[in-house]
Amino acid sequence: MLTHKKKLFILIGILIVVIAIIVIFGNQLKTKTKTPEPITTLPPISTSGPDASVDLSNQELIPVTSTVAVIPILEGAKVVVPGANPITVDNKVVTPEGNITANEERPAEGNAPRQTGFLVKEDLPPTLTKLEVGSGDFTPLEFITKAGAPTSFSLSSIDKITHVFVFDDPILSAVAIMVGPGQTKAITFNAPEKRGVYTFRCDTSGHFEKGETGKMIVN
Repeated sequence: MLTHKKKLFILIGILIVVIAIIVIFGNQLKTKTKTPEPITTLPPISTSGPDASVDLSNQELIPVTSTVAVIPILEGAKVVVPGANPITVDNKVVTPEGNITANEERPAEGNAPRQTGFLVKEDLPPTLTKLEVGSGDFTPLEFITKAGAPTSFSLSSIDKITHVFVFDDPILSAVAIMVGPGQTKAITFNAPEKRGVYTFRCDTSGHFEKGETGKMIVN
């Protein structure tokens, strides 16, 4: 038979086991019912890759401001016809980036004055010099400008041939226009500082020999 002392030890052991079971069960229950902590910060949102479809409609967006750099030389500048180089307030023909145009460069390269896109002849300003080329002639055969002055003219092809306007003097090598049948384009440049007569011609093969030539008179 068990002595009183042995019975006491057995009861104490059973009690310890029961208490251990209660503690373990209580911890498990607490873990399952634990209230999630509130999120105080938002995770970064990517606008590309797998997160690109995240809906931003409910997010508070921070306005982004940008400052567009103003090129001082272009303040107050104007153009004679759409697509032509700007003319500054001190009568300098410049590129859209604000560089002074260079008449000695190759056409359409570097800071060369650029021909415009296609224009409607009837919409051109009445004061603009309008040249026509075709059937072996330029009309008019000459036009006048002032030394160093901003100078603009348009060129229209009045036949079914492509024509290329160029000056003979290399100091005006960048001033060139190419027009196809029925097309009109224009160009703006600073006339040479040196007064005189500057001849021009059509550079299409055989057209100069047919008489497609003229002159710009710089006073």
